[in-house]
Amino acid sequence: MAVVRGGLNPATRGGRRVSAPLSGFDVRDFPSWTLPAGEHVYRIHQDGQSPWWFSHDGSQRFDLPTPYGTCYVAEQPIGAFLETLTRLVVVPMVEVATRRLATITVAADLRLADCHAPAAAGYGVTATTSAGYPYESVSHPWARRFWRAGFDGIRYGAAHHPALDEVSYALFGRSDVADSHGDHESEPIPADLLAASQARFGFKIV
Repeated sequence: MAVVRGGLNPATRGGRRVSAPLSGFDVRDFPSWTLPAGEHVYRIHQDGQSPWWFSHDGSQRFDLPTPYGTCYVAEQPIGAFLETLTRLVVVPMVEVATRRLATITVAADLRLADCHAPAAAGYGVTATTSAGYPYESVSHPWARRFWRAGFDGIRYGAAHHPALDEVSYALFGRSDVADSHGDHESEPIPADLLAASQARFGFKIV
C-alpha cells in the first residue's frame, strides 16, 4: 500500500493530474532536489500544537489554496529560528518560552522544486522568489506552478538570512487532514540555539 504523506498519495499526487501549469509556463523539468526519507528537518511551533500545520490562507509566501496548504520547515535549527522568531528583531524571552523546536524525521522521499539551484535562474527565479513579497504576485504563482507540475514542495533560501544562505523547505499537503510528512519530537528551544542566533546574527533576546 502506498504511504500517504501529508494526506497525499505519492503515486497519484493526491489524485491531481500532473501536467504543465495552466499558465503555460512549463516547470515540469525545473531543477529538483530530493529530501530523502530519514532526513531531519526543523520547525519552531507553538507549545501544545503540532508542528504540522499547512498554511492555506495566503498569509505565507508559498501557500497553496484550500483544501491544500504548505508547511514551512528548515534544513537546520537556526533556519527555523530565523524564519519564525527573528521577525521580531528584538526577541522577548516570553515569546521563546511559548514555542518549541520540533525535529522531524521525513517519512518518504520528497521531490522538491529547487529554487536554490543555479539553473533555476533560467526559469526566471531570483532572490525575490525566496523572499516572496508581495506573496500574491511573486511567490504564490510559483507555488501553484510547482504543485500542478507534481512537485512535493519547494527548496528555497530563508528570507530572513541576508544572503539567503540558510535553506528552508515549503512542503505541500492537505490543510484539512491531520497527517504529516513524518514523525517528530519537540523540545524547548535550546539555549545553544539562542546563543547562536545572537552570536551569528546579532539578534537581541531579552
